[in-house]
Amino acid sequence: MKIKDLIRIGSERLKEAGIKTPVTDTQILLSYVLKLPRWKLITEREEEIPKEKVMEFFSLIERRAQREPLAYITGEKAFYGLDFKIKKGVLIPRPETEILVDEVLKRIPEDKRVLGLEIGVGSGVISISLLKYRHNLFMYGVDISEKALELTRENAKIHRVSSRLKLLKSDLFKDVPHIKFDFIVSNPPYVSAEEYAGLEEEVKKEPVEALIGGKGGIEFYERIVKEGKIYLKEKGFFGFEIGYTQSDRVKKILQDEGFNVKVYKDLQDYDRVVIGERNG
Repeated sequence: MKIKDLIRIGSERLKEAGIKTPVTDTQILLSYVLKLPRWKLITEREEEIPKEKVMEFFSLIERRAQREPLAYITGEKAFYGLDFKIKKGVLIPRPETEILVDEVLKRIPEDKRVLGLEIGVGSGVISISLLKYRHNLFMYGVDISEKALELTRENAKIHRVSSRLKLLKSDLFKDVPHIKFDFIVSNPPYVSAEEYAGLEEEVKKEPVEALIGGKGGIEFYERIVKEGKIYLKEKGFFGFEIGYTQSDRVKKILQDEGFNVKVYKDLQDYDRVVIGERNG
């Protein structure tokens, strides 16, 4: 069977299954199976594909048709210009989180040694991206999930930042050493229990504990700010990704603890990132 036929049949199957981007997802899966860049699927569309590769491709198409997230099928995800390993049981990074990385990087000088802490490292994309672009930065990263910590270790090794990343298994600050950080960054669970019921099936295949943020979705922000403020240096700051309805509540949490707050929007014009900097 030819490449062009595989793309046509795969796209039709995913469209039938209600996948929002059937052609793109089909191309990504075929590119993955054939180990070819996507542009070559166009230039080599008349190429005949071996039967075993055809069978592998259609098996992946069926997994996607059953709403398994693309990143879990391919085991990889691009983030902030870098490629990361992704595994089931760990939250899949979103493009919106790149805005958080952007705003944190703006506040980290390139010529000064800086110490940061990430609460809930997941796959490691935030800490590792920060470390790749700030060579004088050292990060601590904590997560309650051993699977997440193992994946972050793997990604840190791939991107050669392991020597500047200290990983700890901890429930928030429980096992964090009592030292002062220049900043604390987090993309915590922020979906409310009510919102979770209406999420797409793909999202519900991700770990629920990485999604639901307690009553109203803001429980983790309250805990991180209240428990974490003693870990910040005098001019330290918090950086959070938030749900698009949460900016006023997260702002208030930070302002009540004496922080100046700025809110940044995503590409869809939703409030997405909150930075809280100490007064003075």
